Amino acid sequence: MIHKISAEPRVSEKSARLPTLAGIFYPSEAEGLKQTLAAFFDATVTSVSNPKGILVPHAGYIYSGPCAAVSYSRISPDFDGTFVVIGTSHKGHPNSVSNLDWETPIGTVPSDTEFADAVPLPKNNDIFREQENSLETQMPFIAYRFPKAKVCAILMGDQSLKGAAEISDAVISAVSKTNRRIIVAASGDGSHYVPAKKAENDDLTCLAALKNLDINAFYDALYAIQPSMCGYGCLAATAEIGKALGAKEARVLTYTTSGDASGDYSAVVGYASVEVI
Repeated sequence: MIHKISAEPRVSEKSARLPTLAGIFYPSEAEGLKQTLAAFFDATVTSVSNPKGILVPHAGYIYSGPCAAVSYSRISPDFDGTFVVIGTSHKGHPNSVSNLDWETPIGTVPSDTEFADAVPLPKNNDIFREQENSLETQMPFIAYRFPKAKVCAILMGDQSLKGAAEISDAVISAVSKTNRRIIVAASGDGSHYVPAKKAENDDLTCLAALKNLDINAFYDALYAIQPSMCGYGCLAATAEIGKALGAKEARVLTYTTSGDASGDYSAVVGYASVEVI
């Protein structure tokens, strides 16, 4: 008996993670995406400082792309190490790591499999295949500006102080085991759907508390202000990792809101560019 073969390709454990947001959050055509990214970097006036970590937003590129480019511009395009991308799990998945390659419209970003396998967190590649803008929006930036780099993607569902410690300890352990040169990219947005002035005041006040990489002070500010931030745990973990790698402070490079693109400042999402250096 001849069975009909499904037209859907089977996804193996190590098949590259396919884009789910191309044409939605960023252009789906290679040339259009390259032009968009080139425009962001061309408009960025900054210098290379080679930080230990950065904060990058993860909204649609029309809104947060220019802010993200500021963070990535601080890193030399010759960087050939590993980006540890820590993204908020908007679906609440537990803290976990993946060793998948990431396909983008402008090429595939390879996984640093050895490093990912050395990270003592649960590995579940299936959940990384789900639509998740916190991770996927970072991959075209990396593919475009850092063609020699690899990635290790981490999903962070527990944004608490304890969750941040779990992530930072795991990454520091993997660095110790592999001796990799890493840069951490914390993926997170600021306040959501509040007036622009409130978003800026709340977000920058909380970020100021992290200036000396004191994550306890950072969480104290978060608890006091209660901003509707997304990915604050990712940034806290990045601060701890950066501190272990010799960083001394977290510097805010720029702050923007969705209102800068839409013209509506009554209910915005905030975006910050930060370097841990």
